[in-house]
Amino acid sequence: MSPVLLELRGLEVNYGGIRAVKGIDLEVREGELVCLIGANGAGKSTTLRAICGLLAPRAGSVRYSGADTAGVPMHELPRKGLVMVPEGRGIFAQLTVEENLFMGAFTRSDIGIAQDLEHQYETFPRLKERRTQTAGTLSGGEQQMLAIGRALMARPRLLLLDEPSMGLAPRLVAKIFEIVREIAAEGVTILLVEQNARLALEVASRGYVMESGEITLADVSAALLANPKVREAYLGEGAG
Repeated sequence: MSPVLLELRGLEVNYGGIRAVKGIDLEVREGELVCLIGANGAGKSTTLRAICGLLAPRAGSVRYSGADTAGVPMHELPRKGLVMVPEGRGIFAQLTVEENLFMGAFTRSDIGIAQDLEHQYETFPRLKERRTQTAGTLSGGEQQMLAIGRALMARPRLLLLDEPSMGLAPRLVAKIFEIVREIAAEGVTILLVEQNARLALEVASRGYVMESGEITLADVSAALLANPKVREAYLGEGAG
């Protein structure tokens, strides 16, 4: 069995004065693609923000690669391979596509940056076509591709994806999830937060269900897809 890369134990997080995450346990092993699903406001994005250092836990711990992240400056985590694609993409709108991609490699000084840039262009041909275009003028789907490509330029060990399908047309959602599969197949460990529960469970090997700040179910994806409660609450299927 692969070693645990990310481990949350008893994690509690306040957000906006509210106890948004209420003592959850979660783990992701090296090489896994794990999803965290739940309704809007369940605490999923707050959990990711705590993992990457944007929010300080109220209690509990976040361990990455065997070490507690408490006290580690947020900007140091990408250097250690922990990288997030935030909800809303967070691109640099005034920079070009290529400048955005190079920003993803700001923690690196190795000779492989140019090679990785070309790899992103192979993965996202649309970005290559628009490499000199200002990022803020891209479509929503193109911006999501850019945000993922920028994160991959950091050569992450653990990639946190926060709602990558949000606001996208169905055709583009399918493309984004195809790319997520490809990234996982290349060996990148992924924790995916997603409201589209069916797509998330179809692409992931395991999943957690989060409700009102708590983990209420955890299982392999096939079992969650077959679970009547999940089918009714998150897959749009009526009881019975």
